[in-house]
Amino acid sequence: MQVAALLMATLFLAGCKSTELIDTRTYVPEEGGINFIKITNENADQITPYIRKVDNRLTWWANPYFAITKDGSDLAFLCTRNEKSNIFVKHLSGQSGTQQRTFSDDVKDVAYSPDSQTLCFSKRNGAYNSVFTTNAKQGSVVQQISSPNVRDYGPRYSPDGNLIFFARNDGNDYAIWSQDLSNGTLSYYCYGMSPYPINNEEFLCVRRNSQNNYEIWRVNFQKGTESILISQENRSFTTPSLSPDGQWIVCASNTTNKGVENIDIYVVRIDGTRLTQLTYHPGHDLSPVWGNDGKSIYFLSQRGTEKGEYNIWKMNFNL
Repeated sequence: MQVAALLMATLFLAGCKSTELIDTRTYVPEEGGINFIKITNENADQITPYIRKVDNRLTWWANPYFAITKDGSDLAFLCTRNEKSNIFVKHLSGQSGTQQRTFSDDVKDVAYSPDSQTLCFSKRNGAYNSVFTTNAKQGSVVQQISSPNVRDYGPRYSPDGNLIFFARNDGNDYAIWSQDLSNGTLSYYCYGMSPYPINNEEFLCVRRNSQNNYEIWRVNFQKGTESILISQENRSFTTPSLSPDGQWIVCASNTTNKGVENIDIYVVRIDGTRLTQLTYHPGHDLSPVWGNDGKSIYFLSQRGTEKGEYNIWKMNFNL
């Protein structure tokens, strides 16, 4: 298996939920001062991230498992029921229950449009994986955006909602593309994966370096400039998400504590300074997303469950 495909290769392995028993405490002493709120219920909402050890390296799915509307009212997340992964929507205003938005076999990721009316996502179709959209408020009718014979992942809307960015895999590596929703024009930008648009001329992305670790980059595709924001030896950084004020990036990275490797949440300033670890729980914390107020972060975590099941949690951010 080529190292470049490790993050994506785990995607196609069935039953890869972690079975390792972990400390079930909600927080650990290093997380003092952070308030954690559990959003989903593992008994009703089975969320199964793809995490594996491949060639003695911890690998995980680097695209978003859930998304939050711009006003913070609704949460769309991937839930596994009857061995099928689909998008469900949950109101964060205290209303109980969820509404199913896709009826497929294997949805991979999800993101909201800027107006919160549409969901974009990718889903598997045999050996391929394409980008689709659907109404976020009702029904299950989907519109296919990318071709049926491609491998596209991690779609994200541009801030103006006119483009959908995504990563395309050619069997060896990843490149970032976009599709214009008004005329169908395809545009190629650069090598990378997990695009996160900053504005209408820049995006964050993830790239693999020569040591086979993943780094976070900032790319200005209008000016043709790019800069590396986060890179460390023997570690990978993925799933970048930009705070509403544009000052902080939250991401996931592998850490090792007492010889045990797991995934934790980090933040870094938009200029690449002040890298700070936020979570220290012995279970995995990953797939972070900013709350609409910029003072909270939502993320997947094994904390607080007896058998290490995953839930979406919310924590305050006060750096």
